[in-house]
Amino acid sequence: MVFQVTADEVMDASSLRKLLSGLIVCAVWSVAAAAIGATGKPTETAATTPTHDPMLAKIFPSIVRIEAIRLRPSDGRLTKQWTAGSGVVIAVEGRVLTNAHVTQDGDYFRCYLFDGSHIDAKLQGQDPLTDLAVLQMDLSQRPSGAPALVAATFGDSDALRAGDTVFALGSPGFLSQSVTRGIVSNPSLVLPEQTAGRMVLRGENVGTLVRWILHDARIFGGNSGGPLVNARGEIVGINELGVFNLSGAIPGNLARAVAAQLGKSGRVTRGWSGITVQPRLEANGRGAGVIVGDVAENSPAAAAGLRPGDLVTACDGQPIEGAEEKAVAHFNRLEMSRLPGDVFAIDFTREGAAQTIRLTLAERQPAQADDVEIRGWGAVVRDLTRELVREQRLPETAGVWLENVRPAGPCGQAEPILRREDVLLAVDGKPVATVAELRALTDRLLAAAPNHRRTVLASVRRDGAVLSSVVELRETSDHNVTQQARKAWLGAASQPLTPKLGDRLGIKAEGGARLTRIYPGTEAEKAELKVGDVVLALDGAPVTARRPEDTDVLARQIRQYRAGTSAVFTIWRDGQTRSLPVLLEAQPTPAAEMPWWEDTDLEFSVHDIAFDDRVRLQLSRDAQGVLVESAMPAGWAALAGLRSDDVIESASGRPVTNVAELRSERERAVAGKADWWVLLVRRAGQTLFVEINLKPAHSKS
Repeated sequence: MVFQVTADEVMDASSLRKLLSGLIVCAVWSVAAAAIGATGKPTETAATTPTHDPMLAKIFPSIVRIEAIRLRPSDGRLTKQWTAGSGVVIAVEGRVLTNAHVTQDGDYFRCYLFDGSHIDAKLQGQDPLTDLAVLQMDLSQRPSGAPALVAATFGDSDALRAGDTVFALGSPGFLSQSVTRGIVSNPSLVLPEQTAGRMVLRGENVGTLVRWILHDARIFGGNSGGPLVNARGEIVGINELGVFNLSGAIPGNLARAVAAQLGKSGRVTRGWSGITVQPRLEANGRGAGVIVGDVAENSPAAAAGLRPGDLVTACDGQPIEGAEEKAVAHFNRLEMSRLPGDVFAIDFTREGAAQTIRLTLAERQPAQADDVEIRGWGAVVRDLTRELVREQRLPETAGVWLENVRPAGPCGQAEPILRREDVLLAVDGKPVATVAELRALTDRLLAAAPNHRRTVLASVRRDGAVLSSVVELRETSDHNVTQQARKAWLGAASQPLTPKLGDRLGIKAEGGARLTRIYPGTEAEKAELKVGDVVLALDGAPVTARRPEDTDVLARQIRQYRAGTSAVFTIWRDGQTRSLPVLLEAQPTPAAEMPWWEDTDLEFSVHDIAFDDRVRLQLSRDAQGVLVESAMPAGWAALAGLRSDDVIESASGRPVTNVAELRSERERAVAGKADWWVLLVRRAGQTLFVEINLKPAHSKS
């Protein structure tokens, strides 16, 4: 694919920090650095613009940098990814216009204004077909007395001509607002699929409607959604993509019309005839019009009698303009500018005879439904759409599409295994037509099941057949631990006494175990064993550790004793052998048997600190807290920077010494509807704060 959108980059919090720390920023038009003083509060310079140019001073206060948390299906779950782009304020009430590829799959949004302040925002609506979206900022978060927002104004993008000067504004590299200047190369570009490919968002081909403004004002990752303005500072486009070494913007007139509908109802309503057209065929000879390539079943066009091969020449009396892709885009604009219920006249030619039909347009439905994670199935699912049914040749829209499956989850371990692109039809004989029905049914089944596990029979459509599969539904991860009897144990670490090591130490023995560490507070320490001692025998039985792989020989011999009994250790120390009685104590509780808890919403698990954890991480005996066992990659906790082997010492400012206390603090944060959960963690010998965003969870409650 030759062209690409400019903000389709994602990263976690730690990657972002590495990016920012590794960049030396030459602050062209930079505002953020000067806007925040040593106190962390906006200074007077925040109210100024970073330019003396009157036109740029007019538009700069409207530029917004957008950060988003995006949910993407992977391994049977919705992973969390950081992404960013640009936007422009189009209403003083806080509406921001940007690209849909900046907001798609977004679960949380934050807008940074030109003065360095930031405001949370919610998605008001998005239109993948034109790659446009509108965010609504929460103005209640602005301090009292803050100046009103500055809204940009639209110009007439149809008035643009090749050679006109334009300016691209936004946040390249997600750093700060900037501007680049260029000229219009082509005010009405259609990208041919043969050379440039297609730009598809949520199943929609953006080129179906958009004729891009091609210009040479450079844009980079992060510029997406920022405005393209004319010499008067008016919006004439929304920057979207790179085309070879040039840039492409969505025309401002189209953006203004779409933004108005999104701002009013959160969606764009369009008419649909059911026909798909393509450029006129060479075999048809030269001339205008587009060829009908497909007619959807049960569509208005099918009912009216249109067929593949019909040559459409005009719609509602307007001739199809242009050639090839431009003609296709013109037909699509004519059809989709009409509303459902409108009568749509199509002039066409069939076998040389000109004809006209009139049909009543239906409503055009989204090509792709939202991704939804259902943990009980270990899968990400979608509702079936009319477009998906057509593409997959399904008989009906009832059922649930499996978009992504976790191999180790219920679907991945079913018999037979459920897989991506299966359509779930029924559970234990009860039909499920939508994702909402499946979620409600799953909740009921698991709530009434012991240990929240339930085996069900699923009916699934695959490759035209309907299969039955046995699935064990479950809500949480497997964490089955079998308690083991405590064996005798020596509070020390050792290494085998190989022949070469023995020769070097001057020990003439057929093996042994050299002590490399004595754990404090153990019976080994009380018996005055020391690092460097070589254990030659236990109660006269030789310790036959002589190869590098014999690391467990001493431990195996000790486990033959009962905990609480003594053994006489024959050791070599300072060139001579001696005997020491040592009490063999019970093995400490292993990490796998310590109290454990998983936060399924934030996707991390913890356990009480075990003796082995203290040894492995070199924690002191009095170190308090709980150990992070795992932080699911691309989960909420991982996105905030929490890592495996972090020791959580406090939560929300309160010390935590065990799993029960941490869980209590989590419940307190939920009950108090806290926006952020602040953890103090110890990592690699130092402490730091990890702040986890809880706001997305509020939006789902």
